[in-house]
Formats: sequence, structure tokens, C-alpha cells
Amino acid sequence: MRFEFGANWANFVETALSEEKISQSMRHLKGFLRLEDLRGKSFLDIGSGSGLHSLAALRLGADRILSFDYDENSVATTKKLHEFVGSPLHWAVQRGSILDEAYVNRLEKFDVVYSWGVLHHTGDMWTAIRNAAIPLKQDSVFYLALYSPEIYVSPPSHYWLGVKRAYNSASKLKKRKMELNYVWRTVVRPALRAGQNPLAIMRQYGERGMTFWTDVRDWLGGYPMEFAGFRDTVQFCKTKIKMGLDLVNCQAGEGNTEFLFASLSANQQWREIDEGRKRVPLSGPYDWGERYLYAAELDDLKDMADSDGFPRRSHLMLYEDGKPLGLAHSSHEDIRTYGLGRFCHWDNHLYFSASDSTNPNFNGRIYTYVAEY
Repeated sequence: MRFEFGANWANFVETALSEEKISQSMRHLKGFLRLEDLRGKSFLDIGSGSGLHSLAALRLGADRILSFDYDENSVATTKKLHEFVGSPLHWAVQRGSILDEAYVNRLEKFDVVYSWGVLHHTGDMWTAIRNAAIPLKQDSVFYLALYSPEIYVSPPSHYWLGVKRAYNSASKLKKRKMELNYVWRTVVRPALRAGQNPLAIMRQYGERGMTFWTDVRDWLGGYPMEFAGFRDTVQFCKTKIKMGLDLVNCQAGEGNTEFLFASLSANQQWREIDEGRKRVPLSGPYDWGERYLYAAELDDLKDMADSDGFPRRSHLMLYEDGKPLGLAHSSHEDIRTYGLGRFCHWDNHLYFSASDSTNPNFNGRIYTYVAEY
């Protein structure tokens, strides 16, 4: 059973691609990579899908781009975008599988290796991640987006695997009913209860240039599927990839968790960024909020915190013994119920849990934060 990702992306390009969508993708790439452009850099797009992000890399001035995908429809759609912009010679489009180690070993090395929401759909995620690191240079960056089970707790990850299998075996009418039911439960009903306009939320959707309904179908249908734990992913890239990659940027709390890895000993840009991060000690004792939730006041950072109107505004990162906990923007209830390093910077407080859900007042660990990670 395999979802037809390529057909979904072909429909996106035919019906929804616009200059604004391309600009959104460009802004997201620049922001997460902390670069103004990609001039002088090569870009590998693993699982190119619609080709949108390869096109964004082109617009950002990348010197060399290679897009490849296993799905023939995705390859055709990416080629259509390639032809639309004049078939530039420094952008190549191929069909290939990230699970084909021989194919990956034949590729050149790239400055940016990018794979957004792809490797967990291969049926062999950890092999896919290991192979995706093969085209890295010593000073490259490795940009991954994966589904983390820490985000999917109610309902849990195994529930969603069942939904995906049901969606893929359903008729077109049943699929549409499942899509509408999902949107009602996850967007419309919560928005109405909060006094918000659900249609406005759908229209404003698209941080990376995606569209609301394209991503709904991608989420419900995306199968095969595996979940990659936050700490498991960080540990894997540090110990199982030859050059020993460090986590230098991450963004969690909604959909895919985004990871950016680099070797801090080899990548000057990220070494300077990391050395410039001011790690501020978090002083206890911390207020207990039942079960695993503890809180510390951060009155001076209230204006940059998450709030009802800006639920993902904060860029604060919490560290435990020098390691980023990563699971930002978690709900208070998830922190309280599940712990395991979840946290959120909300209003004038930092609500958090220890990585092993112990009491941070007595576990002997040092907690620090960076206001702008």
C-alpha cells in the first residue's frame, strides 16, 4: 500500500502554485538555513514532490540543483516546473530512490542536502536517513523534516497509521468524507470554540508554500509511514552518520518536526551562530503545576512569547545540561501529562518538563535557555 504523493503534488502545481507560494517557500528556506540567499551553494532535493522547494532554491540563486524522487508523477511534475522556468542547465531532475545506496553513492556532494517530509514514507526510514547523508560535504548542512511521535499523543501515532491505511483503501467518496471529518475535528470545531474564523485559518495556511487541502490529503494518505522520536533522531545523526552531526536548528510543535544538522567543527557559519547564542541560566526553585509540568517566570520576554493570537511566535530554546530539549510549543496539557522534555514559552512563563520527567528541582541538572534560537 503506497499513497500516490505524485498525483497529489501534480494537482497542487496545476491548481494552486503561485508566486506567493514560491515566495513563502523561499522565506522558509532562508529563515531556517539563516541565509539571505544560496549563491555559491549546491542544493540536493531528496523527494522533490512538486518541485516547489527546488524552484525556491533556484530563485535564491543556488549554483547547482539536483531534484530526485521515486514517484514518477513527482518527477514529471518537477520537470514541468523545470521547463516552466526555461530548463536551466544547472538544475537537473532525476528519478531515483533514496533506498538505492548505489544510486546515492554516484551523486556528487552538495552544500545543502534537503528532504522535507519524505524519508519517513520510504518504508525504511533509518536507512533512508543514513543514505541521505552520503552526499554531504564536511561543512554541509543536513535539513530534514520528520514526523515525531512526541507531537502525536492524543490520538497517538499508531492511531494515525490505522487512519492512513483506511484512507488508502477507501473509495473517492469515502476519502472525501474522511478529509471533511478530519478538518472539522482539527480546524473548524476548535476555531469556532475559540471564536475564530476557520475559513480565514485555511486561507492563511501555507508557511512553506503549501496549500491547506494538499497537506490534508498528504497527511491522511501518507503511507507507508514511520515516526522519528526527537532524541532518537538527534542521537542517530550524531552517532550513526560518519561525520557525527550536531543539531544546530530545530522547529517543533506542528506537523513535521524540522531538524538542521551540521558539523560544528567544520561549518563556520553555524559554529559562529552557536557560539553567539547567549545561554541564560534558568533559576529555580520551579513552580510545580501537577505531574510533570514545572514553571519559571520570564517577565522580560513576555513580548516575544507565544499567546492566543500568536501560538508559535516564540523562538526560545530550552537546554538541559547543554543539550536542546527541542519540543517547543507543546500544550500545557501535553507537558503536564506526558513530560519527556516538552516545553512552551507562554506569556510571561516558561512551562517545561525534564527529559526523563523527573523533578527539575532535585534531578541535579542545569537548565538554560536561548531567547532567539
